Amino acid sequence: MRRSRNKKHAWVIWMTAIVFTLSLVGCAASPEATKTDKKEASADTASSKTLTMAFAWSPASLDPHGSDSWEIMRSGVGETLVKLNEQLEPKPWLAKEWKQENETTWVFTLQENVRFHNGKKMDAESVKNSLLRSIEKDQKAKDLLQVKSIEVLAPNQLKIVTDQPNAALIPHLADPSTIIVDTETIENKLSYPALTGAFKIKKFKKDESLVVERYGDYWGEKARLSKVTIKYIADGNTRLMALQSGDVDAATDIPVDSIELLKKDKNIEVLTAPSLRTHMLLFNMKSPLFKELAYRKVVDMSIPRKAIVSSVMKGEGAEAKSPFAEVLPFGKVEKVKETQTIDQLMKQGGWEKNAKGIWEKQGKPFEVKMLTFPQRPELSIMAEIIQNELLKAGIQVKLRQVENIDEVLANEDWDLSMYSMLTAHTGDPQYFLNIFYRSTSESNVSHYVSPALDSMIDQLNQTSDATKRNGLAVEIQEQINQDLPQSFIVHPKTIFAVRSGVKGFTPLPIEYYYNNAQVDVKK
Repeated sequence: MRRSRNKKHAWVIWMTAIVFTLSLVGCAASPEATKTDKKEASADTASSKTLTMAFAWSPASLDPHGSDSWEIMRSGVGETLVKLNEQLEPKPWLAKEWKQENETTWVFTLQENVRFHNGKKMDAESVKNSLLRSIEKDQKAKDLLQVKSIEVLAPNQLKIVTDQPNAALIPHLADPSTIIVDTETIENKLSYPALTGAFKIKKFKKDESLVVERYGDYWGEKARLSKVTIKYIADGNTRLMALQSGDVDAATDIPVDSIELLKKDKNIEVLTAPSLRTHMLLFNMKSPLFKELAYRKVVDMSIPRKAIVSSVMKGEGAEAKSPFAEVLPFGKVEKVKETQTIDQLMKQGGWEKNAKGIWEKQGKPFEVKMLTFPQRPELSIMAEIIQNELLKAGIQVKLRQVENIDEVLANEDWDLSMYSMLTAHTGDPQYFLNIFYRSTSESNVSHYVSPALDSMIDQLNQTSDATKRNGLAVEIQEQINQDLPQSFIVHPKTIFAVRSGVKGFTPLPIEYYYNNAQVDVKK
C-alpha cells in the first residue's frame, strides 16, 4: 500500500510539472497575444484620460437656446446643423447636405445615425422642434434665420422657408443659438438637456464648474478624453495662476501682459491666433449726454488706439477703424478724420472749462459713468487709459466693474461701456450687422436707431453676389462710423495657454469649438 501511494504521488508531481512547462511554453510562444494585451492595456489607459480647463464665462443655465448657447457649444456637448472650418467656410455637421430650391427655400438632409445623449434617435421632427424653440427663445436666432416655416419631408429631411431671401442662412445655422437638442429634456429637472456632441453633461455647478464625459454612442469621431472638467474663473490673473500652479491644464483668454512670463515657463505653451473679435467702447444713445453726436465724437477722438495696441496689447492686435478686421474682404474701411477740435465741439454745446479744467454747464460738470468687466482684463486697463485721456480733455469718468456686463447694460443706467464682440464669426458681415445694429434687435445694446441703416442691412440680407455683399458691408460701416454708436478700438489676437502634453486645445478665429473630440493629453 505504501509503495503504491509513492508511485501515485510521483505520477501527480510529474504531470503537474508537464502542465506547468507547457503553460510557460505557451506564453513564450504567443507574442501576438502579448501585443494584444499591451494594446488593450494602452487603450484602457487612453480611455481614462481627463483634463481640466479654465474658461472665463460661466453659463447661467444649461439651456442651449438663449444667452448661454456659446458656453454650451464651447463645452463640446452641443452641435449645430452646419459647422465652420478654420477658413470660416460652412461644412456639413448634423446636416449631411443641403440644396437651395429658390430664393427663400432650402432642403436639408440630416445625418442618419445621430443619437441624443438620452439615446433617442435624432430625426427631422426633433430638429424642427429644436429650431422652432431656438427661434422662440432667442431673438438673435430669430433675427439670424428669418424663418417663415419648417416642414418635415421625410424622417431625415426637412424644408426651411425664410420670410425673405436670406443669403447667409447656411453659415448662420452654425451659430450656437441654433444648437440641436431634444426639446423634451429641457424642462426635466431630474436630468440635463440631451444634446448630440462628443461629450455629454455629467455635473454642473453654476458659476463654478461643468463636468462633461465622453459620449459612447457619439455618431462621429469619439472623444479622446474620458472626462473634462471646465472651471469658470472670471478673473484673468486668477486663471493664469491656476494654470501656473497646475490646478488647470488649459486656459482661455490669457491676459496679454502675461505672455512673456508664460513663455519663460518650460511647462507651459502660449497659443495665439488672429481673431475676428473687436474691442470697442459703447455709447448709450439713450444717455442724456450721448444722444448728441458731438460728444460721442469728443470721446472717440480721445482714445489713443496706437498706444493701446503697443502698451496694453503688447503688439498682439491691430488698431480698429470699423467693426470688422482688415483681414476680411469687407474690413478695409477708411475712417473720415474729424475736422473740428474737442474744444470747438464742446464750446458749440455751451460748455466752458472751470478752474480745474473740467467742462461744465450751468455749474454742472461733464461727468459720465463707464462700465467694464473682469472676464477680459485688457478691457479694464483700456478703460483706465481712456478715463485718464478724457480727464486730460476735461471730462470726468467714473469707472465701475461689473460681473455680468450684458445684464447691467440691459437693466441699468450707463453712459459708456467697454465691450467685446466676435463680429464676423461666419466670415460674413450679415450676422453682426443684423443683431447689433438693427433697430428692433434686443442685442442692439447701444439703442442705435437708423431707418437708413436698417434698409441697407435688408439689402445686404437679400444680396447673394459676394462682391456686391462686400461693397454693401463697406457702405454700412461708413454709415456706422458717421453715426458713431460705438468707438472701435482694437482687433485683438486670441490667446490660450496649455500645460505640456495638451494637444488639440487651440485658438481659432471663431470661438465656438474650444473643447472637442480631438483634444488630448499625454500622461
